[in-house]
Amino acid sequence: MVYGGKPSTGCKNCRTRKIKCDEQRPACIQCTNTNRICPGYAHLFDLVLRDQTESVTRKAQRRNKRDPGNNVKVAATVADRPVTAVAAGRFDAQRPTGPFRTTSSHIASPAYSGFFLPLSVPKAFHDSPEEQAVNGFFLNYVLIPRHDHSRRGYLDCLLPLYQNARHDSLLSLATTAMALAIECGSPSTAHYRQLSHSFFGRALVKTSKAIRDPVESIKDETLMAVLLLSFYERVLATSEGKDISGVHDTGAVALVKHRGKENGRSEVSARLLLAVQTQVVNHCIQTASPFKKTSADLDWMRPDAFENAASRLTSLSARLSDLTAYAYPMLRNFKQFPSQEQLMSILDYAGDVEAQLSTWPDTVPDDWQWKTSHTFDSLPSHESKLYVYNRRVDIYHDIWVASIWNSYRGTMLMIQYLTLQCLGMLNPPPLSTFAYKIVTAINKVQELIDDICGSVPFNLGTKTFGGPSDRSEVQYPDDGINKPSADYRKSAAGLGGWFILEPLKIAAKAIALRDGQQDWILKQIERIQRIYTIKKPIDDPTSEMPSPRCPGGRG
Repeated sequence: MVYGGKPSTGCKNCRTRKIKCDEQRPACIQCTNTNRICPGYAHLFDLVLRDQTESVTRKAQRRNKRDPGNNVKVAATVADRPVTAVAAGRFDAQRPTGPFRTTSSHIASPAYSGFFLPLSVPKAFHDSPEEQAVNGFFLNYVLIPRHDHSRRGYLDCLLPLYQNARHDSLLSLATTAMALAIECGSPSTAHYRQLSHSFFGRALVKTSKAIRDPVESIKDETLMAVLLLSFYERVLATSEGKDISGVHDTGAVALVKHRGKENGRSEVSARLLLAVQTQVVNHCIQTASPFKKTSADLDWMRPDAFENAASRLTSLSARLSDLTAYAYPMLRNFKQFPSQEQLMSILDYAGDVEAQLSTWPDTVPDDWQWKTSHTFDSLPSHESKLYVYNRRVDIYHDIWVASIWNSYRGTMLMIQYLTLQCLGMLNPPPLSTFAYKIVTAINKVQELIDDICGSVPFNLGTKTFGGPSDRSEVQYPDDGINKPSADYRKSAAGLGGWFILEPLKIAAKAIALRDGQQDWILKQIERIQRIYTIKKPIDDPTSEMPSPRCPGGRG
């Protein structure tokens, strides 16, 4: 890339008027004083990777005038330049359908070993909101390298499907809706939300047609689009404080049944089936419905070839949905108090599920173990308490590994809550034979919540506002040797809050925590809501009964 001068970071009005912009947010002083609507500021990524064809052309023309004998074909010079994966993330002028959809030399992406991505220099730069959002979605979420044992979602195989899709296809519309939904978490891009609704509506129309088409209904692109629409529903429901219907989760299961075993033999298809399995488990836990009934017709869909630490946790967590489906009808029956026999059967069932889940930490890779960091020790005491609880800062291999650990902790917490509730309902109250169970459950709850609190700085750093984009002034923990990588910072800024939100909500339901710990947890929930402009909590974090939700597992 030829250097064309330092890019201006001011708003578009000030750059057009060629005056200095103070870059105040949400509107600069120049626009405010002249009663203009400040259009906001371009993302630094778009400024650095702006189209510089005209700059290169002008320099070549000036060089040719000085040396007429040097007959340079500017267009050929530009077209023959080597391209990087990041630079190829811009859109083609003739095909405004997203990144990585051109035909030139092939390179292998580190996040997609085995897939070869055709890349070439884009013809022009487009800065429409949907194109910027899709580029940011791929570069900041999809293409960030992650540990192989943390892969259990559909985003792992989105790119090879997306690069061959038409710009008006179902998959393209669903991807754009998802990208806009994530991007609208920033105050400066809140207006993207309405645009995301528009693309979502168009995708729904395409979905209705696709599932009725005998050819389209069995394509991997259609199943991927349905999973993305489910992801969209979760993100928007959380940010707008609404309940998650789970319609698209159910639709994905129905689509898998319709596709049959013969359409799940390719690598991409097998990975999609693994993603559907994860969605089914999450849906069953959310609705307290038994997974064993839902999965009865889908035993063939279990892709054992891709078994890893994340998928093993998903399979074990399915037992939680069976437990809650068995226990909640008895515990929530206000007309009839559960009998002693029923309470004891729930306790035995919970003990069996806990024993199976307790084996999972012994199966994770060695580099999944977290380490203690002293990054924030230099912060003033009053400031450190805003981001760190009890001076504990844990660092993980990556943000997905931290999310899966917290998913495990959230599942174990719900089992302990259920155990304590049953022990408290025994009549007469438990004597010494059960006293150790109460003490053990309370100690486990405290330990699990301490672990969740210790992961908060790794997920959020010192970020307090600004949406899903990374900000240079935000500090993230390090190991004392290496500074946080750019990939980690991007993933933490974009996903860290979403990943830690549900575990914190489950932790906030606990009783008998240390003094001030629950208040600290609630302040972290408020911080996440402020960062991503979440309107209000989905439910009361301090309610007595824990919400049957499984954290993590988002792609």
